[in-house]
Amino acid sequence: MRKKCRYFLFPLFLLVVMAAGCWEGREINERAFVFAVAFDLPEDEESEEGAGSVKGGNGGEELSKFTMSIQVPDPSRMAGSREQGQGGDSGKPFIVLSTTARTVLSGLQQLQRELDRTLFLGHSRLILIGEKVAREYGVDRILDYFQRNFQIQRVARVAIVEGKAREILEHMPPIGQEPTTALLNLLSGTGGTSQVYVSDLGKYMVENSNIGLEPVLPRVKKSGDLILTGGAAVIRHNRLTGWLTPFETRGLNILRNEFVGSDYEVECPFHPGDNINVAVVKTNAHHRLVREGKTLTLKILVRGVFETTEFTGEHGPEEELSEELTQRVAAEILNETRAALEKARELKADIIGIGKKIRAEQNKVWQGMDWEEEFLTFPVEIEVKMEWAQTIRRLA
Repeated sequence: MRKKCRYFLFPLFLLVVMAAGCWEGREINERAFVFAVAFDLPEDEESEEGAGSVKGGNGGEELSKFTMSIQVPDPSRMAGSREQGQGGDSGKPFIVLSTTARTVLSGLQQLQRELDRTLFLGHSRLILIGEKVAREYGVDRILDYFQRNFQIQRVARVAIVEGKAREILEHMPPIGQEPTTALLNLLSGTGGTSQVYVSDLGKYMVENSNIGLEPVLPRVKKSGDLILTGGAAVIRHNRLTGWLTPFETRGLNILRNEFVGSDYEVECPFHPGDNINVAVVKTNAHHRLVREGKTLTLKILVRGVFETTEFTGEHGPEEELSEELTQRVAAEILNETRAALEKARELKADIIGIGKKIRAEQNKVWQGMDWEEEFLTFPVEIEVKMEWAQTIRRLA
């Protein structure tokens, strides 16, 4: 009889334990979900009152204050139209709150005092850092909290804003309910131009930990009523050191094998003034270290395939166009990759990863190099070979 009771009580015990749920769980209506976080420098002396620099715990570099803004959805307006609601910004399905602090954690604690719900960053998808913060405060100090907090998803996008980061959070896109989703789509590279550098928190952590490779982050800016992406921010020694143009960014994506396709326009070889639009559908950059005598050289061979998409002239694709058209497309690719390399040298930042390759394959040579200085003159040869797929799209 006792054995039968044991067999009956044991499943009952498991059922009670499994039905108990999370001991430290919290109801969804008790949380304020933070979708995006932005960082700027304080705008005026009033916001910096009492913000005298303080020494870090190790007596090192002084810490200054920054303005931290968070975007929290307003559940009462998420499903409504923009005309609903009350107040001057009626209809916006989100609110933006800001505070001034020296650390992310202290900023969150201050913001928590303004809300009757618990701030939750587990769904944060966007971290925006204003350019002045990135230059003066440093990127790592901002991202340190997000890297240590395992509640934060590693796929959260990180971008540097040319201008004020808070303005991006407050901007209402023409289509969609809140700017975070719209900006995430812009930063995902789905537009197919390869002029956006795609990155996130996890990727930045990997790049930043690699010796011989400087990290790069996407560039965002507000222009009138539009939010524009394209180009990239170069990070050196933890701080923003300069920008890549959209075309230099496309060249960098080719060199780092992160190219996802893009359209180009070249002049027709036989009819000056007529343009031919081509779509470069794929590229592959092969990096090879070659020793020629006592000189170590990096040779990069870029191979790619393109299709013709549009002709402004009267004629269509012809066989005699093949060789010269292929050369002109290759020249465009070569110009962009060289521009990316030259900008990297101008900014003294090895964003291509040349030093990383030397360290991996020629470690003894690497040990004797002052790479920050030698990167500026290290021999790099780029060769581009393109193939015309000659795909013709015509209406039947």
